[in-house]
Amino acid sequence: MAESLKSLRRRVRSIKSTKQITRAMEMVSAAKLRRAQSALLAARPYIQNLEIMLGRLAPAAQSSGHPLFAQRNVKRSTIVLFTADRGLCGSYNANLIRIAETHLKQDTHQRTELICVGKRGFEYFSRRAWPIAAEFTDMGGVLNSETAAKISTFITDRFLEGKTDEVHLLYTNFISAANCKPTFEKFLSLDYDALSQKVDPADRASMDYIFEPSEQGIFEQLIPAYLFAKLYIVLAEGFTSEHSSRMLAMNNATKSCDEMISTLTLSLNKARQSSITNDLLDIVGGAEALQKGS
Repeated sequence: MAESLKSLRRRVRSIKSTKQITRAMEMVSAAKLRRAQSALLAARPYIQNLEIMLGRLAPAAQSSGHPLFAQRNVKRSTIVLFTADRGLCGSYNANLIRIAETHLKQDTHQRTELICVGKRGFEYFSRRAWPIAAEFTDMGGVLNSETAAKISTFITDRFLEGKTDEVHLLYTNFISAANCKPTFEKFLSLDYDALSQKVDPADRASMDYIFEPSEQGIFEQLIPAYLFAKLYIVLAEGFTSEHSSRMLAMNNATKSCDEMISTLTLSLNKARQSSITNDLLDIVGGAEALQKGS
C-alpha cells in the first residue's frame, strides 16, 4: 500500500509539471496568435485590392501574352505544401499531409513534385522518397517578407523555365480561432476568369485603359507584386492557423491534466484512507491481543 501511495504521489507531481508546461505553451501561442492575426488582417486588404486590379486588367493581360498567364498542357505539376516547423498543434500538420497524399496518390507516374514550406511536411515526404524540388524550413512561425519573396521567386522562375507546367498551393486558411480550413488552390498559371470574378459585376464592363509606359511594363511590375503578396498572405494564414491550433491543443491538454489530477487525487485520498484504516485496525487488534494476554 505504501508503494501504491508513493506511485500515486509521483504521478500527480508529474502531471502537475506537465500542466505547467502546457499552460505556458498555451499562453505563448495565444500571444503569437494575436500578433499573427493582426498581421494577417492588415495584409488581407492589400491582396484583395491587387486581385481586383488584376481582374480589371485581365482582358489587357490576356492580349499581352504574358508568360505567367500561358495555359500549358500539363506534363509536370508542383504542389507547394505549407506545414509547421514544429508539432504539438493538434491535427494541423496531419490534415495538410493527408490532403497532399491524396493528390499525390492520383499521380501514379510521379510527375508531381513538392515544394515543402515547413519542416513537418518536408520530413514526412522525404522519408517516403517523393520528389521534392525545394524546402523552406526553420521559420519559427514568424511572418517574414524575405521568405515570401524567396519562395515566390523560386516558384516563378521554375514555371518560366518550363520545369513545371502548373503550381498549386496547399495551406490552411484562417477563419477564426476555432475554425481553420485546409485549402488547395491554383497559383500558376494565372487564370483570367478567376481574377475577373474578384471584380464587382458592376465594374466588369470593359474599359479602354491607357498604359504608361506600356502594357508589358505595367504587368512586369504588377504580376510579381501580386505573386509575392499571395505567398505572403498564404504564409500569414498558415502561421495564424498554426498558432491557433497549438493554443487549442495546449488548452485541451491542460484540461486533460486537470481531469487526471482530479482522478488521481481521489485515488490517492482513497488509498491514504485505506492505509490509515488498516493501521488503526492493526493497532486495535494489537491492543486487544495485549488485553487478552494480561
